[in-house]
Amino acid sequence: MKVQYRPADDGDLHPAHTALVDSLNQFAAQRAMPLVELDFEENLPLWRHLLGAGGKGFLVAEVKKNIAGFCCYIVRDGLWFLSYLAVAPEFQGTGIGRELFDRALSEAQGNQTAKVVAAYTNASNWPSISLYTRNGIYPRMPVLKLEGSITNLCEPPEPVDPMPGEVASLDEETIALIDDIDLEIRHFKRDIDHRFWLGARSMRCYLFKKNGGTTGYAYVADDGTIGPLAALSTDDIAAMLCFCLDRLSSQGVDMFAVHVPGENRAALSLLYDRGFKIQDLSLVMSSLPFCKWENYVISRPSLL
Repeated sequence: MKVQYRPADDGDLHPAHTALVDSLNQFAAQRAMPLVELDFEENLPLWRHLLGAGGKGFLVAEVKKNIAGFCCYIVRDGLWFLSYLAVAPEFQGTGIGRELFDRALSEAQGNQTAKVVAAYTNASNWPSISLYTRNGIYPRMPVLKLEGSITNLCEPPEPVDPMPGEVASLDEETIALIDDIDLEIRHFKRDIDHRFWLGARSMRCYLFKKNGGTTGYAYVADDGTIGPLAALSTDDIAAMLCFCLDRLSSQGVDMFAVHVPGENRAALSLLYDRGFKIQDLSLVMSSLPFCKWENYVISRPSLL
């Protein structure tokens, strides 16, 4: 079987999306989990962001003009992150996934700016976990995907007053404020992703201030997703999350989803108290420890 490995272009986005959905649904079916529904048009802005902002980090494997698999990696400050590695079900077991990973990892190892190499995978995806671990990318942090609905939302045992948030605008002052928080919490800046999120029609960012300074930020999306969220103090996380839930509820959103690191006890406690339930468990894997996970809620996994 002849396989061509090359940088992706815009015409590859739809077949890559299809390969991803098919591979995710094969994984789900094998574990008797609900099938995945990902609308291409809704995800197209993210695909184009990864294609345009990832440099040469969007690779496809082509067999007879069909996309057999692909990988995406991004470099943000000193963090090299593998966003996606997917192979269509009919091409799994042929070595395509390993070759895509090897090509991506070779770039990471030769990148002088990359201080940490990281990836994200489902906690029951043993092949991916083994592949990453064998190459020095170790399990660091479990991430719980929690979901809740407005109809089942409970009041916490101890009342939590939402911390007022201000809508953030896409300007250099806002980017600088958020970058400073990211550097403190995530240890790496990513202004290119914040520009993408701040410019997205379906997302809004809120800045939280206390004692005359900005103490954190949080994004909410029209589909009910909360994140990324970063707080300089863990004492503010519950109040920031309450603000996000109230804001989404007031806009008529009835389903919420949050990806919470296992060390973020403040977020986990509040969300379980409010009636959220775990839907999935994943792992952040990395070559070295990074991030104050107790102060952070990740975005959609593809951008961490």
